[in-house]
Amino acid sequence: MVHLTVFHNDEPIKTYEINRNVINIGRLPENDIPIASISISRRHVRIEQDASGQFIISDLNSLNGTFVNNKKVKEAPLSDGDKITLGKYSILFELGEESPEIADLAPPAEVPSPPQNDIAQAEEADIEELGAAVEPPLSESEESGSAGVLIETNKHVVYKLDKPAMTIGSSEKDDIFVDGFLITDGHVLIEKDKEGTWIHANKLMGRFKINGKKVNKHKLKHKDRIEIGSSTFRYMENGRK
Repeated sequence: MVHLTVFHNDEPIKTYEINRNVINIGRLPENDIPIASISISRRHVRIEQDASGQFIISDLNSLNGTFVNNKKVKEAPLSDGDKITLGKYSILFELGEESPEIADLAPPAEVPSPPQNDIAQAEEADIEELGAAVEPPLSESEESGSAGVLIETNKHVVYKLDKPAMTIGSSEKDDIFVDGFLITDGHVLIEKDKEGTWIHANKLMGRFKINGKKVNKHKLKHKDRIEIGSSTFRYMENGRK
């Protein structure tokens, strides 16, 4: 059995006692340890026990990464007392037979509630928080291989633009899936060159909207609003609000 205590700002939120070989942690409620925070990816990390009894933590291509004892890891063995950091939260990993007292406290609100009568302001606050969640800001060497993120505004899903070229379309082979009238596979292409990050139609009928205007090619700027089919995205540069 393992004990995993979730902390926020050094305050314990909840302790989980789990007696199985695979433990999933992320923002979605179906995870074994759900953490409803925009700094946590939907499926952020997995802890598995191997045949020798060793617990291994694996990052699941999360947006903000996984840290064990303040060191960023992709995969690493866990020892009793290790501190796991995910976004704005930390988790104390403990091995033991006896169950500690379980604290079940209400988690703090991460994002201030926007005015109820201002839906647009609420969306803007959420999108800016998601954009700022790409932390820490990339170094100059890392920036050369990244072009910020796209945030699907209605679902609050973040897509890292971490390839030289990425497609948006209706096929499972596309990097980002969208549907809608006349949307095809490879409908739109996003690529980076020396001048910046560009989005352009990859098909004859592949037009889309940027900030409400129909275009077939556009150099992306921070906070650009992109409408493709039934989906709306916001382009956010790394670490900026």
